[in-house]
Amino acid sequence: MNKTQEQLEKLREVAESSLNKTEELQKVLAQIEALMSRTENQKVQDKSKE
Repeated sequence: MNKTQEQLEKLREVAESSLNKTEELQKVLAQIEALMSRTENQKVQDKSKE
């Protein structure tokens, strides 16, 4: 029974680590999307000024 508990704890740690990485990845992707959006908006504004 003790070995089963240890395995469950390890699986929980792996799952939590995976969730943390997913959260970090989503933050980075959101930052990239925001940067791309700002760049696109700047291009549109520059064309409007011409």
